[in-house]
Amino acid sequence: MSLEQQLQGIMGSFEKALAEQDWQALGVLDSKLQHAIPKIKQQPLTVADKQQLQRLNMLYSTMIAAGEREKAHTQQQIQQQECNKEGVLAYLQNS
Repeated sequence: MSLEQQLQGIMGSFEKALAEQDWQALGVLDSKLQHAIPKIKQQPLTVADKQQLQRLNMLYSTMIAAGEREKAHTQQQIQQQECNKEGVLAYLQNS
């Protein structure tokens, strides 16, 4: 399997996991990619390989931005739960 085909497979997996917001799968793919990069750097790259790497880099940036949005959303939910808890406790103390 050529490097270009391998990169296409990785991108397909990243795109699928990102669309499904499967953060666990994205973490596994990220780890695999981090291990693969040194090997990729040792190979002569074709123009197509370089294009695939650029697309993968853009996809990676998209993944990071989506993760940051999800993190902010989760933090907002946690804060809302804390407010709800405080409200319930105040209600129970005044009952």
